[in-house]
Amino acid sequence: MLIGVSSENGESLKYYRKQFHGELKSAYSCVINHLESDFDVITVPQARLIKMLKNNEVDIAMPLLLLPQRDLFATRSKTIYQVGYQLIIQANETDLSIKNLRKQALLQGIAYKRGTGARTLILKYLDIDENEILSHEQQVNTWQQAVEFVAKNRAGITALPTVIAKDIEPHHFDGVTRIKMPDHQLGLYSKPTTSFYVL
Repeated sequence: MLIGVSSENGESLKYYRKQFHGELKSAYSCVINHLESDFDVITVPQARLIKMLKNNEVDIAMPLLLLPQRDLFATRSKTIYQVGYQLIIQANETDLSIKNLRKQALLQGIAYKRGTGARTLILKYLDIDENEILSHEQQVNTWQQAVEFVAKNRAGITALPTVIAKDIEPHHFDGVTRIKMPDHQLGLYSKPTTSFYVL
């Protein structure tokens, strides 16, 4: 069995020396300890991990947000952890109502880290339909780049996990305002033919 772990969890979950480390260690170790077969673990960027899951190249992929679009090609676990998210907007914005933030996203666009659920969470939080047209969308390679796009007025809004925000140096948040979003469900996905212990 092959388990894929996203390399983009900051210090919250890492796998090395055949052990998990970080804040999410106990939650995910609980799942792994109940597997009935031997396993190998690979650590890859999240966009690649999602692609590998779609192509049945890994048996289990984690940690991942539990999102409806991922349910189309993989089997989800129950919630293993609740993860906090922050909405990042330009600091000069004083009207923090959803109506105004929605308008800013539509007019100034959004930035988000590719391969993550950030885009889905932004649209859901701001009540923007998937089919609505934003002025532009910027997919970036790192969470820090997404924040910088907003700070430098290249996008109006982004979102990132609170555990990741802790790992970004504070000066990168100069020029932005952070808004706490609702927590989201984090779990794991397996290819449909894999059986695993579900909490």
